[in-house]
Amino acid sequence: MPDHPQDASRGYVDVDGHPRLRSSIVGFLDIMGFSQAIEHSRDHCEGQVLVDRIVSALNDARGYVRRSLAEEFAALPPNWGVKFFSDNLVVGYPFEEPGSAALAARFILACSQRYQLRMAVSGFFIRGALTEGLLCLTDDIIFGSALLECYHLESRTSIVPRVILAEPLKMLLSDAIATGQASSHGLGAAICRDIDGWWFVNYLEAAREQGVIDWELVAAHKRSILESLAGVKRHDVLPKYGWACRYHNMFCHWYRDSPGYSDQYRIERADETSVIDRIGDGGTIV
Repeated sequence: MPDHPQDASRGYVDVDGHPRLRSSIVGFLDIMGFSQAIEHSRDHCEGQVLVDRIVSALNDARGYVRRSLAEEFAALPPNWGVKFFSDNLVVGYPFEEPGSAALAARFILACSQRYQLRMAVSGFFIRGALTEGLLCLTDDIIFGSALLECYHLESRTSIVPRVILAEPLKMLLSDAIATGQASSHGLGAAICRDIDGWWFVNYLEAAREQGVIDWELVAAHKRSILESLAGVKRHDVLPKYGWACRYHNMFCHWYRDSPGYSDQYRIERADETSVIDRIGDGGTIV
């Protein structure tokens, strides 16, 4: 994330400092169940514990994104924008030429992966949406049809802890995959297709660096899911963590032949079937 406040809006102002609407890769990410957590923290002590937890998780997630993408941050111009408010994160990366859109999308996907993973192991599961469209993101204003599309998809369609790809971004990445750009940007492993057809960010892929799985990080993800499940009393929330269990186990299945793997990293469940696919595994792209 930008290290200085003035960097946050650099890509969305002109040379005179006026805000400008620009074609961008846009993400809206929300902490699942945060409103309910606030409602349950009715006294000062409980509220302070929640504040401390969320601040610690956000700092950890931001630091992890910076460290793990240090080379990308150094190589890319500092013209992307990010803004936190309450339990939400809005991120945008403007691009000038159509050919640079896939690179911008890969960068936003990588940031989303790492942010989701670190927040999840801290006990905060993320849902949201990514798209391609118009955005203006400065310290003073957040505006654009792309943000509105992401917000509606997050609140009405994401449902479970996943960050889905809206149709404009799906089409952009479909073209990148069809023309061979996917292999150079690692897009095939970064995106999954769910049983309902929605593409979503494969955030556990952030636990794999240079072909090596950080199984301790996967184990931390498992513990976080189980701890979250243990605290759930609402029947409408249970299926959301059930989805997280299935996704976790699919990741373990994909990398069951990798060094260091053990069945202990899986979450024991009665319903083991899943039709989550990685886009890069082949088949027809729909």
